[in-house]
Amino acid sequence: MPNLTTPAILLRTHPFSDSSRVLRFYARDLGLVGVMARGVHRGASRGQGGVGTFAEGVAVISFRENRDLQTLREFAPARAHLALGADVRRLAGASVAAELVLRHAGQEPHPQLFDSLSKGLERIEQAAPGEVIGEALALGWRIVQVLGFGPELTTCTACGSVLEEEEMARFDLEAGGIRGPGCPAAEGSRRVGPVARAQLGTLLRGKVPDGLRGARAHVSLLDDFTTFHMLGGRRLESFRFLEPDADAGAEVSARN
Repeated sequence: MPNLTTPAILLRTHPFSDSSRVLRFYARDLGLVGVMARGVHRGASRGQGGVGTFAEGVAVISFRENRDLQTLREFAPARAHLALGADVRRLAGASVAAELVLRHAGQEPHPQLFDSLSKGLERIEQAAPGEVIGEALALGWRIVQVLGFGPELTTCTACGSVLEEEEMARFDLEAGGIRGPGCPAAEGSRRVGPVARAQLGTLLRGKVPDGLRGARAHVSLLDDFTTFHMLGGRRLESFRFLEPDADAGAEVSARN
């Protein structure tokens, strides 16, 4: 079996035996890959330490086509991202991103997705306390967009007309986008003002808008959208820990 060397981010780990673990990496040159890591528990018990979830570095993997689990030869972490696990909101934002990638990334290279995940985790880790939720939203929506699930924000999903920049709209969750002011609002839709639409567009590009408004409503929308379109109706518990302490000026209003 050839050894492949690739940048990789550890997204999930669970025990396999007393001395081995199964690890799930998102690798820049392989996509989503599961590996068997042998001897890791034994090494940790000898004081050599272990590799934590969200660690990023270079993996050396013995790779064979059409195999569910590959063999990990070596993983050299360059960034441990330990601060993600030390703060509940940072951990929640990273966990949402990891789950979306684990559910929908394929076993083929997607450098744009890898780079978005790598940069987003670093920004969440380094963000000031008041900026963590914004960075978590930016990473979550960027993954949604890169994976091809991004919502329609400029054209009415009912009639196909293009909305003017300053028009009020409603977000039709089932249709995956906005409805213009001239079309009946679907049951459960939310009001989306022009500022909120512009901010959502910025989040889809993986950036935090200046003066992010309505953080609580933005978290709720990302939660509902991913639950409906990407998670088969199963909500991620991590979203509960992204609730802002206070919120004002929301334009992505609550459901009817």
